[in-house]
Amino acid sequence: MKWYSLFLIGILGVGIAGVAQAQDREAAFLAGETNDCPGCDLHDVNLKRRDLAGANLSGANLADATLHKTILRGANLSGASLIFANLNRADLKLANLQNADLSNAMLFAADASGANLTGANLEQALMGDVRFIRSNLEGANLSGADLGGARMTDVRMASATLTLADLRFATLFRADMRNVIADRVYFLQADMRGANLSGAILVSSSFESADLADVDLSRANLESANFAGTNLYNVIFTGARMPDSTVHP
Repeated sequence: MKWYSLFLIGILGVGIAGVAQAQDREAAFLAGETNDCPGCDLHDVNLKRRDLAGANLSGANLADATLHKTILRGANLSGASLIFANLNRADLKLANLQNADLSNAMLFAADASGANLTGANLEQALMGDVRFIRSNLEGANLSGADLGGARMTDVRMASATLTLADLRFATLFRADMRNVIADRVYFLQADMRGANLSGAILVSSSFESADLADVDLSRANLESANFAGTNLYNVIFTGARMPDSTVHP
């Protein structure tokens, strides 16, 4: 059994060394000696205003972290956990947030223009006045998110989920929203000119006083949707299920 005991000791030694190495990496990151800490446990840390441009934080645990006004331009945060994180006014331009978990995070006035958020979880996130200009949110979950006043010109969010999201006063000019699930969404006074919502599910959503000029709503489900005061100039309704449940020719 001696060989077995030696084997267990070896495995234990490797495990302890791995933990120590991870702790050393985290300590070096927190001390500002490096901007890279992929897979690190950084929950509840305060990184306010720190310059982390281009940092590699993929898979890191940043839950409850304070990243207010932090510069994360071009950073790799793919697969990272940012649950309940404070990213208010953060610079996330061109950042990679693919499959990141930002549920219940705060991103008020953050700038994530050109960022990759495909498959990201933004459920219940507070993102008033956020910038997602030319960002990729395809397949993302934005259920219940506050996007009031968001600037999302040329955003790509095909097949995203927006159920119960608040997009009042948002700018969605030329947005690609094909096949989105957006039932019971509030689009009050949103600027959606030229957007593509073909095949979208928009049941019971409100477009009151919104600008939908030149929008493609072909094959969309608009049952019980509210279009009071909406600009519907040149809208394509071909094959759409209308608010009264009839199908547009």
